[in-house]
Amino acid sequence: MYTSRRTGPSTDLHNAHTVSTLMRTMTTSALSSNYSHRPLSRSKTSLNGTLPFRSSSIHQVGNRDHETERPHRPFDVSCSADVFTLETTLKSKEKVISHQNSQIERLQERNATLERSLQELIDLKRDLSNQQFEERLKNDDLLRDLKDIDRLARKVQADKQFTVEAADRELAEAKLEIELTLRETQALENKVTHLTADKKSLIEELEISKNQYAECHNELLRLQEVVDRVQADKTKFSRRISKLVHNEKELLQELQKCRRTAKTSTSASTGSLAKKFSIPARLDMHLKNVEDERDMYKNEVEILQRLLNERPRGFSSVSPSRLRGRSVSPINLSRSTTRRDMATSPVMQYVKRSASSCATSPTRCTVCGLNRNRLSPAKDFNSYETQLRNLEEERDRARRELRKYKRVTKEKDVDENQISKFMRENEDLQLLIKKYERRLAEYQGTIKVLGNERDNLSILYEQTKEELQKARHDLLQNAQTPKVSLAAQSILRKVENERDAAILETRTATNERDSLRERLRISTDTGLNDRARYEQRIEDLEVDLRKLDNDREEMVQQNHSLRQQIQDLENKVHEQSFTISQLNQEINDQKTALTQMRYLSEEAERLVQENQRQLNSKKDEIRAQEEKIIRLEKKIYELQEANKAVRDDYQVVRTTVQTLDKDKDRLCGEIDLKSEENLHLTQEINSKTRRIEELNMMVEELQSALDRAKDDTKQKLKEMTNMRMQIDRNVEETNEYRRKHDLGSRDNKRLQDDLLALTRENQTLRQEIQHTIDDKDDLKLQIQEYIKQVSSCESIIAQKENDRSALVEQYREASNGLSRAQITLADMESQANNLKQELQIKVADIKRLAERIDYLERDLQQHASVGQEYEIQLSNMNRSVQRNEEMIKKLQSDKQSLLNEISNIRDLNSTLENKKEQLVRQLTSKDIENEQLQSAISDMKIEIDMLRTQLHNEKAVVLSLEDLIASLRDKEFQKQIEVQDKDTDLHVAKDRANMNELKIQSQSKEIASLRTQIIGLETDNKRLKSLLANERLEREKAAQDLRKLTDLTSHIDYESRYRSLSPRIQTSSSHTNLHRSPGRSYSPPRCETPRTSPTKLIDRSCSFRIDTTP
Repeated sequence: MYTSRRTGPSTDLHNAHTVSTLMRTMTTSALSSNYSHRPLSRSKTSLNGTLPFRSSSIHQVGNRDHETERPHRPFDVSCSADVFTLETTLKSKEKVISHQNSQIERLQERNATLERSLQELIDLKRDLSNQQFEERLKNDDLLRDLKDIDRLARKVQADKQFTVEAADRELAEAKLEIELTLRETQALENKVTHLTADKKSLIEELEISKNQYAECHNELLRLQEVVDRVQADKTKFSRRISKLVHNEKELLQELQKCRRTAKTSTSASTGSLAKKFSIPARLDMHLKNVEDERDMYKNEVEILQRLLNERPRGFSSVSPSRLRGRSVSPINLSRSTTRRDMATSPVMQYVKRSASSCATSPTRCTVCGLNRNRLSPAKDFNSYETQLRNLEEERDRARRELRKYKRVTKEKDVDENQISKFMRENEDLQLLIKKYERRLAEYQGTIKVLGNERDNLSILYEQTKEELQKARHDLLQNAQTPKVSLAAQSILRKVENERDAAILETRTATNERDSLRERLRISTDTGLNDRARYEQRIEDLEVDLRKLDNDREEMVQQNHSLRQQIQDLENKVHEQSFTISQLNQEINDQKTALTQMRYLSEEAERLVQENQRQLNSKKDEIRAQEEKIIRLEKKIYELQEANKAVRDDYQVVRTTVQTLDKDKDRLCGEIDLKSEENLHLTQEINSKTRRIEELNMMVEELQSALDRAKDDTKQKLKEMTNMRMQIDRNVEETNEYRRKHDLGSRDNKRLQDDLLALTRENQTLRQEIQHTIDDKDDLKLQIQEYIKQVSSCESIIAQKENDRSALVEQYREASNGLSRAQITLADMESQANNLKQELQIKVADIKRLAERIDYLERDLQQHASVGQEYEIQLSNMNRSVQRNEEMIKKLQSDKQSLLNEISNIRDLNSTLENKKEQLVRQLTSKDIENEQLQSAISDMKIEIDMLRTQLHNEKAVVLSLEDLIASLRDKEFQKQIEVQDKDTDLHVAKDRANMNELKIQSQSKEIASLRTQIIGLETDNKRLKSLLANERLEREKAAQDLRKLTDLTSHIDYESRYRSLSPRIQTSSSHTNLHRSPGRSYSPPRCETPRTSPTKLIDRSCSFRIDTTP
């Protein structure tokens, strides 16, 4: 290919040189003719450019002979006197001519030598021009090859950019996946924390339930002891009744004896005195008995109030002592209660009174209780009759109590059945608790697995953080470089070094150009001596050209191989795009699953709303009950106004009722305040949730801005890589591309492995999610069953409430033990209500746990995606570092090779310049050589202008490149500053979000505490309601007693009036009645007991007086 290019222009140059040599010979011949004054024909020249030296010398000799013959011709014609002078002049002229001829010969010889040297220099110049032309052709060929290589490099660069963009896209997707895994891990962590908190709460509830069970068991034991005590009281009462019956029989016998003795003695005066003494004595005794009963009932009411007040205190004080292991023995409590009941019972009080009366009066009769020291017959007889009446009343009361105890024993059997039902329900609840504990153990196992995965991710995350901190530390240590990434910094350093090298090369080129200009003048003088060296150099250059041809062919083959590799890379890129499409499909499936979970969360929210509606309805029911309570209080007030006559006796009860009303109003006010505070708290929570949503929106906007900044930085990095590829136009890039291809294939394999691992992890996560969904469904079914059980419990509780109403009616006639049993039933009802509320709270907690589980799963996915993104970033950073190191090594090798070639070229140029300087010194003396030099100088000027234009263009390109690099640096620095500002804003936003979350948690804790306080207040309210009901029952009892007392007083007044009108008729009737029933059990009515005549009374007193005297 070089021979075909070189043959044509080389012949043209040879012809031009021959024409120039002909012109030069013509000019030299004209000059020589001027010196010799002879017409010389020196225009005949050869085509080779040689001068005819021999022909010129022959013509000169012929002219001399002709001139020597010219003086002999006139000497022969005429021999004048002037011949001698002519001869002398001729001789002198001949000497001058010979001298001139010798000089001419010398000049001719010098001219011949100069012409020879000129010929040689022309040949050398011709050879040099041929070599220069050949070198230009070689340079053109090299430029074409370089252009082809540049085209290939651009294609490779475009393909590389395409692959880089695909890799960037994959990186972005991997980053998104890592963020999703991070979010899922965070959600799981929060879920773990909530589950641990729920576990703790459940453990506490179990402990509380166990303590409550222990308390219930103790209460059952206490009730059994109470029943035993009641049975013992029943036996005692039976014994007492038998004794009373025996005493009655004895009294009847004594009365008969007294009546028999009192028949004989009758007198009017004693009768009138007995009448006077009998009626007021009986009234006094009756009033005393009524007062004693009133005091007894007051004492019982006070004891009941103390017990009711001490009951909640005892429970509140015993429960923590039992939790701490310091439980009070129930046996001692039961003994103390039995002793107190025995002490406060009316029978025991009566026994005590009788014993005290016996102790105070030693002469009183043990049977009838009469004082034997007193001798007044009327008072003794009246006291005797009052004692009989009291004994009869006590007998009737004992019979009533027996009937009541029989009823209580029957109801006790019913209560035992109910207690067995309660025990069964308790066992069912314990089984449910065990099931929940098993579920909690399963959740703990899953939580441990998730915790291990989270720990691994956290370790990877901390490692990446440490590496990033090290990189930042290195960046901060380098004060000259801006705060950019390591890859960008290394690229900028390379670009700056290459720019400095290019500037140095341009400066050296300008210096060399100036030195070449100066050395061209000197190279013409020193061209002859180095011809052989140039020939050897030409041969070496031809060998080098052959080597270059071989290298070019190798480059073409390498380009073909690179194209094939590019096609393979394109196929791999298509495969990666297919895998990416599959990943997108999987992501869409995950999105559908997320939508399903959102739908479930919305259903849970609907259930929460329905529960809130139920709560509102219950609140309305509570308000209606409160209104009913107010109406009842009004009725009580009206009854109090109706019973103004008894207001003095019951002022204490009224004051207590007023204080309780005030407490109730205060509690209602406190409840209203708490409800208002709850509303304010809910409003604050809503505002804070809105604020959190706004902050989340801000965070998303900042993330989008960060993504844009990252895209801009990627574009700038791509531009920098383009500049680098334009600067790096070396041959050895093929090896780099091969290595890059190998690295890319390895990276693709590793990415495929990572994708397979990700798919497996996603499958495992889906399986776990399905397991959790199944567990949720099981929990829902169990909760429904539990709700059914609770409904059954509620129905049972309603039945128990009906039974309780019946028991309340019976409680009006029961003793203190039954009142305590009813109080325990009321406590059980309050506990059932508390259990209902706890069930509702647990249902809400389960829903909240489900939502928390969803959130934790999302956070886990985000954590995993972030971890993968960091791993991919680390791998890319390592790859970029390796690539940059290989690029640096190749650039260094290319620089060394270029420096070696430049040194060789400089040596050649120095030799050429020396030879050219010698030639210039030799040719300055001649005009022809000056013309040739002028022509050569004009050619060189044209070439220099071309070089100047090229240098100007290169300078402009270098300046443009420097401007671009400076602008890129400024933009990158500004973007880095903006990115840092955005990072700081993001950190601030994250800190605010964390603070808001902490505030929300604290508020949730406060709300929970308020709920517990509200529950405690509700229990207190129920307790107070039960106390009010008991007090109302006691009021009704007291009212009934007062009515009975008023009826008795009115009946006594009526009887006294009736007796004052007809006393004798009554005495006769009473006497007949006494004689009719001597043997039967004496149980006369209250109206018939005082029917005795005054005469008979006098006789009885007399007979009794006779019997009692010693």
